[in-house]
Amino acid sequence: MLTVAVRRLRIESVGVAIALAGVGVLALVTGSMMQHQYRSSGLADCLAAGPGAHCQQLIDRFGERFSSLQLLIVPLVLLPALLGAFVGAPLVAREIEAGTHRFLWTQSVTRQRWFVTVAVAAFVLAAIAGTFYAIIAGLWLDTTNTVTDERLGRLYDLQGVVPAAAGIFAVATGIASGVLLRRTLPAMAATIAIFIVVRLTIGSQVRPRLAPAETLDVAFDGPSPLTGTGAWVLSNRTLTASGRELGTGGSLNIANLGDLCPGLDVEPGRLPDQTVVDKCLADVGVHQIIRYHPADRFWTFQLIETGLLLGLATVAIGVAVWGLTRRTA
Repeated sequence: MLTVAVRRLRIESVGVAIALAGVGVLALVTGSMMQHQYRSSGLADCLAAGPGAHCQQLIDRFGERFSSLQLLIVPLVLLPALLGAFVGAPLVAREIEAGTHRFLWTQSVTRQRWFVTVAVAAFVLAAIAGTFYAIIAGLWLDTTNTVTDERLGRLYDLQGVVPAAAGIFAVATGIASGVLLRRTLPAMAATIAIFIVVRLTIGSQVRPRLAPAETLDVAFDGPSPLTGTGAWVLSNRTLTASGRELGTGGSLNIANLGDLCPGLDVEPGRLPDQTVVDKCLADVGVHQIIRYHPADRFWTFQLIETGLLLGLATVAIGVAVWGLTRRTA
């Protein structure tokens, strides 16, 4: 039975291998370019000099050179959804749609044993694909992690053990969708939609709350102590000493200071004198409150999120088993 299940997934396995090869070629080409730029521009030596070195200009140039690669983040994050759509969704739906399930389920092998065997084969394929994908992405983004400190931010979903868990979750969702919808194309569409909703929800609502965020109170015009630490900044609010908000994201709207510092009133189209601005900022006690997660929480978050995705995969398989046992034909 296991041999049959493996053969049944041979086309999907070839497709997965081709997709991984494509990602590998992309990583090899662009990764070599980034590594060359990192060393030849002097950025590697500057960062090696320590946190006191002034490397921001070199970092900005590096980011500008490879900014177009940011467009690849979304499609690469969604690759596990395609795994669920093309491997998980047709697993049962294709048999029901073609009517071959009647033949399979009337043999000496029970439908439950048949289902477990083909599902395990699909999950093994998803785990292997997700592991290789994470290894390729980790090697590819090693330089970027060093330069941009985004391992816990935008690049989080491409690294660690989450890609493998996301692949397993996507396949489980595809299998459940196939059992419930009984048609391959609707099941594929539902798999992709559910995957996107779940990943967006986890990334925007759950992940920031996996641990209490730490808070930092810093001077408005001073250097951020988080630069170069790899911290994931959740919010950065500019406030007065009394708690009045003047801006977000580390910015400051001078117009908000008009009623606090009358000396800032100038004619339209003209900027106030910098000395007056500095005095106003000191008088009203302008400072920044930064909420963040430190970089050392990366693996903690990865393990928690992996457990969450595997838990959701278990629920999806439970739904699939329930739907399968209720079918009479």
